[in-house]
Amino acid sequence: MESYEISANAKINLLLRICGKLDNGYHKLYTVMHEVDITDDITIDIDPDRPSDIVVICEGMEDIDPKKNLCYKACDRFYARLHKKLVEEGTRERIVFPYTEIRLVKRIPSQAGMGGGSSDAAAVILALQDHFVNPFDEEELNSMAVNVGADVPFFLYGGTCLCEGVGEVITVLDNIPKWPLLIVKPPVGVSTPRCFAEADRMALVEFDRDSYRRLYEDIVAADGDADRIAGVIAANRDLFVNDLQAPGISEVPVIADIIRDLEGAGALLSLMTGSGSAVFGIFRSGEDAARAEKAIKESGRYDDCAFYRI
Repeated sequence: MESYEISANAKINLLLRICGKLDNGYHKLYTVMHEVDITDDITIDIDPDRPSDIVVICEGMEDIDPKKNLCYKACDRFYARLHKKLVEEGTRERIVFPYTEIRLVKRIPSQAGMGGGSSDAAAVILALQDHFVNPFDEEELNSMAVNVGADVPFFLYGGTCLCEGVGEVITVLDNIPKWPLLIVKPPVGVSTPRCFAEADRMALVEFDRDSYRRLYEDIVAADGDADRIAGVIAANRDLFVNDLQAPGISEVPVIADIIRDLEGAGALLSLMTGSGSAVFGIFRSGEDAARAEKAIKESGRYDDCAFYRI
């Protein structure tokens, strides 16, 4: 038996633009995802001496059908594509894949727009890719990952990436600093399908690709200097848009209150991440983020919210 122990990180969307809709109903996106240090712990046991099966055990969520977990879907897709690949390469013998047990300890909040399930699924794909000695190239992995979920390809790379298409076109963005963050998660989530459906009915802010290219160049040129980056954000505040934020607020109004209070407490930028309901604030320093957390908690308006300072 071979075991893998992996930490799967959460993400935030520094911006999220909807650029159109495909014939299959999926949305074309332009989004910058940024990995953050909130993690799920994953243990994967692969045992060829036991009967072939995929077993997912999620601590504290035993009442949920494990076959609906994205880790199960990722493992199942990996084995199906590997089987097809081996057959195409001329393997004639019957292929039996090993018993695979995936155990999850969840820390990334659910219904948050922080990609917990997608990150877990990507970790499974990468572990299996390692176990079977890299049978797939980068394009094949991305295709497999997006078939599991739109955010999954990003987590094959981590760091900070521009993600386009439905999530499978990845550009790694170097030199984006890890800003101090304060994330506030309301107790209720936002329905992702309803969020996109509502966005389709709204007039969205115009998307200008060249403006975003210049924004990234300015951030890189700031070379991690907090004051220069703050100036870039302030000068380009209108580009930091999440097209799902207004629909999210219509479903969970407290999102707007959190954004307002994070900015009032000194955040350089505050947005809902993904389809919500978590909201992040970017701060100049860890001390500023700590002061903001203290002030917002002491207001008494968010006693039922979870706070994550990074």
